[in-house]
Amino acid sequence: MRVLKKFRLAPWIDGLLALIYPEICMNCQDALIQHERYLCRQCVSRLPLTGFENLPDNPVTQTFWGRTPVHFAASIYHYRKGETLQKLIGRLKYHGDPDSGIFLGRLAGKTLIKTKAFPQADYLIPVPLHPRRQRKRGYNQCEMIARGLSEVLAIPMEASLLKRTVFNPSQTRKGRYERWQNVEGIFETALPLDPFHNKHLLLVDDIITTGATLEACCSALAQIPGATISVVTVGYASRY
Repeated sequence: MRVLKKFRLAPWIDGLLALIYPEICMNCQDALIQHERYLCRQCVSRLPLTGFENLPDNPVTQTFWGRTPVHFAASIYHYRKGETLQKLIGRLKYHGDPDSGIFLGRLAGKTLIKTKAFPQADYLIPVPLHPRRQRKRGYNQCEMIARGLSEVLAIPMEASLLKRTVFNPSQTRKGRYERWQNVEGIFETALPLDPFHNKHLLLVDDIITTGATLEACCSALAQIPGATISVVTVGYASRY
């Protein structure tokens, strides 16, 4: 009986702690209300949407022209240094906060689900990390984003279809040509491919800059007979 009473008090204790130590918006520093996480609603509404998902010939789509066939491609937000999205992705990639990726995936999914041009994919395929880097980080940030997308879009995620076979240096400080050299031929398919024949595969990444990594992933997935490939990223980093 005492155990039952203690269990019933737990939500009250959590609520009291939330009043004493409220979570705050990482952008405006206001206290977050119930169901808010990381950002308050106003700051979420101020994230710089690209609108690319509604433009067939948007800059992300153009990245792949003449390189690899892509059915649909879009980034949801502009990614700019010093702004809120960069801080969120920094938490995800460098500060051991996988939930921030799920949060970003949910935000992206809420935009895509309202997009008439968005195709209903069969599987979400997160861009993989090399196992060594994933062990160090503790998770794959793209997989966390894909989880959030999966919750909103009701599309299953398959994180094992694609694998990174080469441990290569980070792309962060490399130029455009170096990025292409750095990822050439480093991805392979890993599962029996029959279930993916003639399926629509939606690649998921955190940020697109030159598109080198995503093109290398597309090249590997293009070996699957009849596969249709689309691309979605949370952020778009302008190259100009």
